[in-house]
Amino acid sequence: MKKKTRIFGWAGVVLLVSLFLFFSGGCGKKTDQAKEHFELGVKYFEKQKAKEALQEFKQAIQLDPEYADAHFQLGALFHTLRAYDSATAEYKEVLRLNPNYPRIHTALANVYYEIGLRAWGKAVKLDQLAYWEPDTLRQLPFKDRDELLGLIEGYQNKLKADTVDAETISKLSQANFLLAADEYQKAIGANSSDTTAQLYLGLTYSEQGYPAKAMAQHEILKKLDPRAGELLLTVLKQKEKEKEDLKKIRKEGI
Repeated sequence: MKKKTRIFGWAGVVLLVSLFLFFSGGCGKKTDQAKEHFELGVKYFEKQKAKEALQEFKQAIQLDPEYADAHFQLGALFHTLRAYDSATAEYKEVLRLNPNYPRIHTALANVYYEIGLRAWGKAVKLDQLAYWEPDTLRQLPFKDRDELLGLIEGYQNKLKADTVDAETISKLSQANFLLAADEYQKAIGANSSDTTAQLYLGLTYSEQGYPAKAMAQHEILKKLDPRAGELLLTVLKQKEKEKEDLKKIRKEGI
């Protein structure tokens, strides 16, 4: 599992950087007090003082419940703390307040992607041979997003009774990758130059077992941001090597 750990490390570095790329955009006409708390929260966040940042963002929102920037930064903070449900709740509130908020779909997708990646890693750790490849898990039984969210809720409830059910954890992983891909595509539809969305869509396709789609993202990134393109290509090559190693293990019957 050391190789997979390295891949997750690379993705984590890019994700951490991408979170701080969101510290942009004006506050608009907000109450002076709310704006002061928001700006102080951003400073604390940049200094990795999570407790202080959390207090300031919440105070800004208390003073101005429709302060989209504050909700967004609070969502980003919750994400870094791995409080995923709270992060998605804040991002969805941003979408409610402003459906065109810059990079909101990328931010939301990043949460789903990280949930999927962590679940996938746990499933592989529990049952490496059975769940290394996601091919048999692609066809989850759902017709629309609501049904997919229902599946996720069902998987989560099932895991409360059995926390080491590798098959259910794998399905939970793939369901979140589906949500991530959908949000990244929305982000790219709004801004095709969103490097983070383009990169992570490629990474998501890779985790879903779609190497051709992932390579198509690499071709896009080569023109958009060569460094991001190289990062994606490195991950894809590593996953291909892991796949070949797995074939050898199966062939040898280990």
